[in-house]
Amino acid sequence: MKTLQSIPISFLPILAGAVIFACAGCATTENNGSREASGGEKAAIPARYKADDGRVIDIGRATRTGDGLQFKNPHLEKCWVVAGANFSDYDTLYIAPTLSTAKYQPDEKELHEASRVKLVNELARMLKEKRVFANVVTSESEIKPGARALKLENTITGYSKGGGAARYFVGLYGGGQPVLRVQGKMSDANKPVFSYEGRRSGVSAGARMTGVFMKDEDIQNEDIHSLAIDLTDFLAALAGKYQAKN
Repeated sequence: MKTLQSIPISFLPILAGAVIFACAGCATTENNGSREASGGEKAAIPARYKADDGRVIDIGRATRTGDGLQFKNPHLEKCWVVAGANFSDYDTLYIAPTLSTAKYQPDEKELHEASRVKLVNELARMLKEKRVFANVVTSESEIKPGARALKLENTITGYSKGGGAARYFVGLYGGGQPVLRVQGKMSDANKPVFSYEGRRSGVSAGARMTGVFMKDEDIQNEDIHSLAIDLTDFLAALAGKYQAKN
């Protein structure tokens, strides 16, 4: 795999040409402006983009950390990219099987295992649709010899399948909703390139308003779908697949 030392300083192509992270140091405004970071450096990193389907994507303002950029993404609790990263240097993303450190009840095991598989499948499908990488694989054996590959590892750190009885009384306020917390990291030969943390718990209007009539599995599938959309939108925006929006 390609090492981070060989990654160019320019970050990612956006629009026609490339938007350069000159000195990745400041957070953007809600539009395309930039502001001074604590070190006085500037970075012209758009925060809003227009997806191919017309949706407006907000990836959040970026601020400099010691080793990269931290994004205040409104849909992800944590979102970090290494300084100088350039996804266009890679042709393959390997999504590893989902790990889990979550504690759950015996009757939750089946849905928990299904969620592990569902997360991989949703991420792979959306990344292929958004053409973030030329090849997206879910098995190491599918990585072609000589490929410039990244590895995405996801870990479920919190889990609950929820319950319809509780949703009947307080579902509108989050009671009885399934819970899914995921941490993920993308690496090049064990060197971190990207990391995130996200949480979902009955985010759809249907889950809140009529969740008592929905299966726990269906609500959790919606949550996984929501997380996958926001995560792949972020990667697609930084990979130059979406148009920056003024």
